[in-house]
Amino acid sequence: SGGVVGATGGPDGVAGPAPAVRGSGWRVDRVQAEVVGHTDGPMLVLGGPGTGKTSTLVEAVAARVAEGVDPERILVLTFGRRGATVLRQRIEARIAQDGHRVLREPLVRTFPAYAFGLLRRAAAERGEPSPRLLTGPEQDLIIRELLDVVGEEPEDDPIGWPTDLRPALRTRAFAGQLRDLLMRAAERGVGPIDLARLGEKLGRADWPAAARFLREYVAVLALRDVSNRGSIAYDPAELVRAATGLLRDDEELLAAERRRLAHVYLDELADTDPAQLELLSVIAGGGKSLVAFADPDSSTYAFRGADPAGVATFPHRFRTASGAPAAQVLMTTSYRAGPDLLAAIARLGRRLRGPAAHRRLHPLPDAPPGVVEVHTFRSATSEAAWLAHALRSAHLLDGVPWSRMAVLVRSTALQLPTLRRALHAAGVPTVVHGEDLPLHLQPAVAPLLLLLRCALEPERLDEEAAVALLHSSLGGADPLAERRLRQGLRALALAGGDRRPSGELIVEALQDPEELAGIERRWAEPAQAVAGLLAIAREAAARPGSTAEDVLWAVWHASGLAERWAGAINQGRPEAGEGDLARRRRAEAADRDLDAVLVLFDAAARFTDRLPGARAEVFLDHVLAQDLPADTIAPTADRGAAVRLLTAHAAKGLEWDLVAVAGVQEGIWPDLRLRGSLLGSERLVDVLAGRSVDGATAANVVGQTSALLDEERRLFHVAISRARHRLLVSAVASAAVGGDDHEEQPSRFLHELGPSTPPTPPGVL
Repeated sequence: SGGVVGATGGPDGVAGPAPAVRGSGWRVDRVQAEVVGHTDGPMLVLGGPGTGKTSTLVEAVAARVAEGVDPERILVLTFGRRGATVLRQRIEARIAQDGHRVLREPLVRTFPAYAFGLLRRAAAERGEPSPRLLTGPEQDLIIRELLDVVGEEPEDDPIGWPTDLRPALRTRAFAGQLRDLLMRAAERGVGPIDLARLGEKLGRADWPAAARFLREYVAVLALRDVSNRGSIAYDPAELVRAATGLLRDDEELLAAERRRLAHVYLDELADTDPAQLELLSVIAGGGKSLVAFADPDSSTYAFRGADPAGVATFPHRFRTASGAPAAQVLMTTSYRAGPDLLAAIARLGRRLRGPAAHRRLHPLPDAPPGVVEVHTFRSATSEAAWLAHALRSAHLLDGVPWSRMAVLVRSTALQLPTLRRALHAAGVPTVVHGEDLPLHLQPAVAPLLLLLRCALEPERLDEEAAVALLHSSLGGADPLAERRLRQGLRALALAGGDRRPSGELIVEALQDPEELAGIERRWAEPAQAVAGLLAIAREAAARPGSTAEDVLWAVWHASGLAERWAGAINQGRPEAGEGDLARRRRAEAADRDLDAVLVLFDAAARFTDRLPGARAEVFLDHVLAQDLPADTIAPTADRGAAVRLLTAHAAKGLEWDLVAVAGVQEGIWPDLRLRGSLLGSERLVDVLAGRSVDGATAANVVGQTSALLDEERRLFHVAISRARHRLLVSAVASAAVGGDDHEEQPSRFLHELGPSTPPTPPGVL
């Protein structure tokens, strides 16, 4: 196997001194210097959190440019658009320090972006129409339209779906799971024939049906390509495979690309999928200069197809020109955390599977010990209040800037909005990036989408939706106004012999506001406002050629929110002479809300441009389906001096002085619900990876649950290792009350983390 070199870099595992890197002001240790200087053949760099992997990558690229290598001949691959943007900025800033200019095209790419660029370049050289990327809304629209043609009877089903799946075919959830299955198949090069054979072999009637659907889907895409003058539209899942196939089929293109790429660097190896590693082997295999960085314990994207096994197989898959396995380097000096923090991280790390050499981290000799606190509370309200107090104390008493603190959670939908409201009410400035909070959960956007849904589908307007709209920014009601409205409607109804409950009367009033004329104006105004906006939305949607953008603009213009929020922003500006903290907070909230609505309109405009004939309902389905952080449509701007609220997934690669990991509840973290179980996309991945596939047996369920637990533990490991000085971990421990059988229990991960330290007194940090 490949030799492990540079495992410690100094006595007792502490990095030894090394010269400062010219122009950067940053000193590399001996191991990092070895990686920076590596230019011959493949190398695998393993390191735990905070060991400087990405910083070393940046220095290595800067060193190549300083040596005279044309930046066009250097390729840096990483995971995710946001990660690529940040890494690109770091590299360009570092190269600029040496007086070099960058670049005619991006140096840092994600695998899909690199593959798409390769396909476009090849098409241009051949004089063919430029390919385009099939967007998520287009995929959803095609899948939904193909599913909609299935009739109620078996003879009206050209695909032949199993009977037990028929009731689900027209649901958004089924379309989403079908899309997930098709994506996993495309990523792994599984076509309709192979998918059908696997289904028959394993006794899954849904996979042969999905294979027949896949044929129809491919045929529809081919017809769309013809209608677009031969411009091929690539499904995102097939981009990487298509680029790999192109290179293998065109020897001249492959030879030219390999000559062009003098050095290839890969960040986040643990988050790559098999198709991406296959493309990497085509462009950078055979002994080329390739350096891959990985923390095997940070692989947390299996639900998107990532396979951490790629780390273990890398040395043998990527060999030197002489055939020897790739060299391996261990980075074990932590530049982030002190000994007490590292001890807590190590306690959890002992529960992680796989090789452990990269987990044996050593702090810098002069590193402060760090603080770890684990707390449980009787309610989520108490937890949020304590968290707000801890953050304020750290800022006011210890002098920690707001921007150097973060709160991490497991669940976007369940935890982020609640924490955001609680911290804001306590006067803690927070920022939630659009990539962390899906668009449909943004407080300013949710009421607009709910109103649009109720206008387009009147049956969706029930009591819960009606009350939500009344209390939203569109209605502006408070609890007193709602109570008086209910009383007024009930009194009018009883006078006419109508004994229906007030909830039904509110729904009816929003659909037909004539009855509101008999209620005192100040109590009727919220309902009149919502009823008017519902009517405007229905009218706008009924106009010929109306789009989602048209309907949203009609509602927005009539709501008056733009003027109201702009006024709040102006009143909260310092130059307005207003020192009232409450007004400044309202101004900040209005500013955030306007940003979120602008993102919504931008999404609607781009949706309309790409799918001019799509109904507003399709746009709604698309936005409401955006549940994952990286699937949000656009990021919002950073507010600077604010505590960052984000999910653990989004925290990868980042660090703060103080990190609070909140809501660590059993059932939420770890989340052991089996994913994708209806059509078995996760089982397809297991089959193709050679893992056990004994159907829905108890052993198989246990195996899947065990794999999920491993990934959840790795995600928790990522979260707790973001802290430089102080780590706060909290959960709720509450018994069932009254007839409620629901109780909250702290996660098993809290016990694995080990004993907590006493609360930190002011002035320690």
